[in-house]
Amino acid sequence: MEANSSYQIHDAPFNLHLGRMVKEYIEKETTYTKTKVAERMGLTRTCFSSRLSCPHYGNIHDLMKISIFLKKDFVSPALDIIRNDGVVTKRLYSENEYNELQMKFALTEKKLYEKDRELNLTHELLEKYRMVGGQ
Repeated sequence: MEANSSYQIHDAPFNLHLGRMVKEYIEKETTYTKTKVAERMGLTRTCFSSRLSCPHYGNIHDLMKISIFLKKDFVSPALDIIRNDGVVTKRLYSENEYNELQMKFALTEKKLYEKDRELNLTHELLEKYRMVGGQ
């Protein structure tokens, strides 16, 4: 967060800084500039920058409007905190991301099983050579 911002990290309830989430999404995931987004939202660059530095971004209507424009759900993280009785989840995954992670996990588990099997076979061979050499 910028040092000159009037909001500090402890000002963000539940450590959920919606303004920062929107800002980081624009910077990392879109080809839009913040100035262009501000224009499309009908805001001045200064007003938009003020929203981005604010933990609550604006009001719920502002948050819904930016979510629709950027095709990114910024509302659900706040709703998840309510659903979880104030417990913040560290990372939310879409169903596709979850399925992809499950596949990667299964593949890793398979590779681990194969390596474990190879290791056991190697140990068995070593034991056989020891027995043959020790006779």
